[in-house]
Amino acid sequence: MSVLYVSPVGQDSNEGSANFPLATITHALKQARPGNIVQLAPGLYKSAEDFPLNVPAGVTVAGDATRAATIQGSGVVGTEGGQRNTAVVLGDRAQLREVTVTNPEGIGIVTKEGAAIVIRNRVLGCQEHGALIMGTAQPFFSENEFDSNGLSGLAMVDKAKGEIRQNQFKRSGDGIAIRAQCAPLVINNQFLENRCGILVTDYARPVLRQNQAKSSQGTGLWTQDRAQPDIGRPQDLGGNWLEGKTYDVRNDATLPIATAGNQITPTKVKGQIAYLPSEIPDEAAVPSVLLGNVEPTPLPAPASESEPKNTLSLDSRFNDLVGHWSAPFVETLAEKGLVKGFLNGTFKPDTQVTRAQFAALIAAAFPDIEAKRSGKVFPDVARDFWAAKAIRQAQTKGFISGFPDGSFRPNAPMTRVQAIVALVSGLQLKDGRSEALLVYTDRAQVPSYAIEPVAAATEKQLVVNYPDPGTLRPLIPITRAETTAFVHQALVAVNKTPRIVSPFIPDADTASFTDLSSRHWATDYIEPLVQQGWLSGFRDGSFRPDSPMTRAQFAVLLVGAFNPAAKRAPVRFKDVPDSFWGADVIQQAYRAEFISGFPDLTFDPDFPLTKLQALLALVSGLDLKDKSPPKMDSLQAYTDGGAVPNYAKEAIASATQLSLVFNHPITTELRPNRTVTRAEVSAMVYQSLVIAERMPPVTSRYQIKL
Repeated sequence: MSVLYVSPVGQDSNEGSANFPLATITHALKQARPGNIVQLAPGLYKSAEDFPLNVPAGVTVAGDATRAATIQGSGVVGTEGGQRNTAVVLGDRAQLREVTVTNPEGIGIVTKEGAAIVIRNRVLGCQEHGALIMGTAQPFFSENEFDSNGLSGLAMVDKAKGEIRQNQFKRSGDGIAIRAQCAPLVINNQFLENRCGILVTDYARPVLRQNQAKSSQGTGLWTQDRAQPDIGRPQDLGGNWLEGKTYDVRNDATLPIATAGNQITPTKVKGQIAYLPSEIPDEAAVPSVLLGNVEPTPLPAPASESEPKNTLSLDSRFNDLVGHWSAPFVETLAEKGLVKGFLNGTFKPDTQVTRAQFAALIAAAFPDIEAKRSGKVFPDVARDFWAAKAIRQAQTKGFISGFPDGSFRPNAPMTRVQAIVALVSGLQLKDGRSEALLVYTDRAQVPSYAIEPVAAATEKQLVVNYPDPGTLRPLIPITRAETTAFVHQALVAVNKTPRIVSPFIPDADTASFTDLSSRHWATDYIEPLVQQGWLSGFRDGSFRPDSPMTRAQFAVLLVGAFNPAAKRAPVRFKDVPDSFWGADVIQQAYRAEFISGFPDLTFDPDFPLTKLQALLALVSGLDLKDKSPPKMDSLQAYTDGGAVPNYAKEAIASATQLSLVFNHPITTELRPNRTVTRAEVSAMVYQSLVIAERMPPVTSRYQIKL
């Protein structure tokens, strides 16, 4: 079962369903597998449990919002520092959510490796540490309450890293104690009435941002040995409030601490402190160090609306967007007249966007948003500057501002994080929960001022990341394609345009396509191709796995997946004019000997592909006969093997031997002349990539294996 239910009134002999729950967490954890949830009913989990509770990798233990499920107990855990009495041990990617943990004899939570997730729990009355992070662990702790723990609310040792966000640490020895060579990100936490708010010792290098250490009995921040915390820099202000009865900051370390943008009383400081001025510009959306200047790209008239268009979203009116990941977003905004291409029919999707160009698109996309502030005159924006009016509109509406020197710098590039913050600010979206940043592997690169806006944008699905939805790349200049995608999603957020389903929108709770569930036989073949940008769906959010694929669409997929070199001279097909959206990819697929035309020099680009044509194309283009010399008895795997034409038998035999054939729904029926589905083509292409050792193997009961 994906969810195992546990209740103090249950029985371990039960099946673990909601109506027949188990009695102990211990028994549930023995059955749990990665991806499973152990759901706890309110009550005390103590005497019947076998402590410590070891939560395996990828398993979640969850209570509810009341945190009335209480885990209380202690068991011995061996560590490099000796034996530790512990209540809960979390494995890699294990999660603990909305429960109460207490251990009067030792430590509440221990994580020694991997990236455990600990969210919205209450950790109370532990004799030693509320939580101990050890080894090379990199956990994520967020929105937890640590109260009345003996030595510390949370301690870090060895080489641990991780993120400590939006937690509350109260009435403990140290709120957080960071030792050894640990380097966590500690951000937006509250420390109240602890002996010491934040203790940093040994060689630790934490980054501290937007924390409030108040009413500390001794010191707000205490550094020792060779520790060197980062509590703020001129271009990334600390925003920490450090307060203690004796000292706000006590630096007993050998190196001075640099501080920028923190609330510290100078008369309550001990040790070497270097005060640095802020260099943050007027608008938080723009860092003070810009990545060079570029001239504004002209925006001439769009390509002709009379150009042939295909219904697939991977097609485009722009000849450099055929098969491009951004085509669905660009096409939608082009139809609204918000973005335009160039006279040569291109869109130039990878060209960087300047501040002026961004302002122009914002002003056009959101004409109905009212001004929120008075206009400002920028000395570097002349009245006759092409974007002057748009800049004024974007500025008065709250999307974008200027710099401390009064300039706007219209030709400077926008970065991805600046664009996100600008959209969130102008649309007045509420700040998001930092938990949303878990989807990004590079979340530590998000500037502190942008954390809540980026989280809000993620929750509202404003963010689009190609090629990896889990990589934000916040500090690089944004491109025309990315800007268009962001603005499209912003229009979706305010109900100005329909939603487009894309695999590049980071949202773990949303299916990639409306009609493609995890139960479809070809999902595991389709999604990797989509994630690579080689395959796409339709504008209504569907993939239509059981619909046919045209010959032109197949050529696009082949060229994207294999980028094949030419093996023969080009040919001009009568029915593929130069203006046809897929002319270039059809020619490349033809020259690579993947796919050919017909004797009358036609290609029939919009005609549905047959299964035989798809298999012949892959065998020919990839020279698969050389990899697996054909054995004609391979065709005996099919009850209709006699339907294979003589000229194709060797190729189909090789394809069968290489497990390239998928027969759905009847595995013994090849049906070579039947129209092939988009799902079948996806599976064949994916298996071809497996043969080339470019994709990991995926098994299916519809795959023919000899």
